[in-house]
Amino acid sequence: MQDTTDVLIVGAGPVGLLLAAELRRDRVDVCVIDQQAARAFFCKALGVTARTLEVFDDIGIADAAIDAGVWLTGIETWQDGAPAGGMQLPTQGFPYGALSLAQFDTERLLEAALQRHGGQVEYGWTLEGFTDTADGVEAQLRGPHREAHTLRCRWLAGCDGSHSTVRTQLNLPFEGERYPQTFALADVEVDWALPRGPMYRFNWSDTTRTVSSLAAVPVRGSVRRYRLSVIVSSEELAGRLAALQAPDLDEMRALMLPALPDGTQLSNQRWSSVYRVSHRIVPAYGKGRVLVAGDAAHIHPPVGGQGMNTGLQDAHNLAWKLSLAARGLAQPALLDSYSDERRPVGLDVVESTTRAMNHVLAQQAALPGMRETQLLISYRDSRIVADECPHLTAGLPAPGDRVPDAGGLTQAYVGHPVRLHERMGRGRHTLVGYIDAQDAQRDAQVAAFADGCRSLRAALGDAGAALLIAAPGCAPPYDETIPVLTDNAGAFAATFGAPGGTAWIMRPDGYIGWRSGQVSAQAIDTWLRHAQIG
Repeated sequence: MQDTTDVLIVGAGPVGLLLAAELRRDRVDVCVIDQQAARAFFCKALGVTARTLEVFDDIGIADAAIDAGVWLTGIETWQDGAPAGGMQLPTQGFPYGALSLAQFDTERLLEAALQRHGGQVEYGWTLEGFTDTADGVEAQLRGPHREAHTLRCRWLAGCDGSHSTVRTQLNLPFEGERYPQTFALADVEVDWALPRGPMYRFNWSDTTRTVSSLAAVPVRGSVRRYRLSVIVSSEELAGRLAALQAPDLDEMRALMLPALPDGTQLSNQRWSSVYRVSHRIVPAYGKGRVLVAGDAAHIHPPVGGQGMNTGLQDAHNLAWKLSLAARGLAQPALLDSYSDERRPVGLDVVESTTRAMNHVLAQQAALPGMRETQLLISYRDSRIVADECPHLTAGLPAPGDRVPDAGGLTQAYVGHPVRLHERMGRGRHTLVGYIDAQDAQRDAQVAAFADGCRSLRAALGDAGAALLIAAPGCAPPYDETIPVLTDNAGAFAATFGAPGGTAWIMRPDGYIGWRSGQVSAQAIDTWLRHAQIG
């Protein structure tokens, strides 16, 4: 165990692993600890949203995640033993569909990404306490052999779940309530006549039943593998199951089979759990040099599969800010924007999933929609974004919005088209410019863009990148200092709808940080100061 590090991350679940992998990619020193002796095998969190798959693409694991998962094709509802309709999950116009991916595989892929960048998880280590000082944090750790160790870090990130030691020691209130209902999960083989692909929900209005609602989600591993989740109606049974903590297959058969179609058989149980659900959130995502993310900051009902995805996007938002601060490329005040941007998102998710959970308990429709993709999350009110083109059409992507993708972009001497998302992110701020003129006017637009590029790179070094998009017939002569893509399909112009000479700064987390109709070194410098960068 090392004595010092830039960032100590407590908790090696999906949130801690993503944060660590992104920091290590940026060459920031991290130490990741987890109190478990080894990674646990379970599939508690399953749903992976379109936005999370974009994050996975940014760190290079999207294809592996897709190969390890199962696409969800729709949702089918049964009421009192009979089909009661459903819906197909939309795919048109979305970057990805809805993926079912066992949490174990999510963690496996994220840990492999961390290892590729030279990081590792220190298993068996527990945080016992910490002291936040003016220039760092002293953390008291306990090792796998009960040895005591003090680790000094510049920042501490609590990704240690709903029972977070970090949150508790920060004295952050965890405001909210617990649902009275008990839930049970089982990862099992299901033999039935229903087609593979949809998620199934079985509701029962008979109040004498031990189970009022059961959800079945396909899991990769075999064509019969599902994760079953039930709401236990009987308080007596709920108490007995809770005492078992991990009920065996016979217990789960007795509990779940009455809620499933006649003739269903369950076998080969891999994992089970009994738990209660709460909806809670902290008033701020940290104090000083100590921050919290994921379930340490917010917990809510599992309806819509928002929990892990929201935590992963906490980490994605925090990673680039911690990275710049650790490398001396940003002011410490930039980190204040983490809580400012992410807490409203967490609060919205807590409130919306609580409403959806109440619908489920009332056996009303609680079907997913566009908001569950998490593609609509925006930081337009953030103090670190700026818009110098407020006159542009209101429906266009604006600072604070997620950067939409645009395909069909071509580059000289490259025989295949690329997407905009392939050329941004990866821990960098990317200055994107658009030109649609020729001759002298084009040359003036290119010169202004080059001026802005030099300013961004002077402030950020290799954490800054540039990309010039040209309308067909408007590409300037080849210049090795500025990558140029031609918008041959017109997708970029149609999506961003801005006139030639417009420029955007795309943040490392895939959100627009700045937009201007006139790019210049002075304009770039002004925004960097505004955003506490450089």
